[in-house]
Amino acid sequence: MNAPAGPFPPGPHGLVPTFKLGMVQATALLLGGFLCGTALAYLLVEVTGGHMTAAELWSCLSAAVVASVVVPALPPHYRVELNDNCLVLRGGGRREIPWRDIIGLEIRKTVGIRTVFVQVSGGRWIPLRAPMSFLDRGFDNKAKVLTDWWGVRRGGPEDV
Repeated sequence: MNAPAGPFPPGPHGLVPTFKLGMVQATALLLGGFLCGTALAYLLVEVTGGHMTAAELWSCLSAAVVASVVVPALPPHYRVELNDNCLVLRGGGRREIPWRDIIGLEIRKTVGIRTVFVQVSGGRWIPLRAPMSFLDRGFDNKAKVLTDWWGVRRGGPEDV
């Protein structure tokens, strides 16, 4: 779950760690989102005076379950890679944030799930989709590796 795809921790100029959500994490998050969305839709139908039959509710729940099984089986979309020059965010494109442009890292807790936020030199906070503490006992170790990489490399690649 939420395992790095490379050695942990890596040596300089070697393979770099890549953090991504594990299949169980992605499935649980997706299923929870679909179930909450279905419950909200059902509640809205009831509040507005409409009615959703048991068959319609079953259809919504079935779609949620099927999607929660199929979507995590697809190739991983979001991941975070650490390399000597920058933090690489992948998913819907590629974004590189040079270590020297990162002025802060913070672990924030939202709805009981801890995630890492990166503050860039413009003051903007960027949430990282991985690593996350949901169903991952190794989160603290992964967050420490990320923090250590930033601490060593924030002066620039010539300092490594």
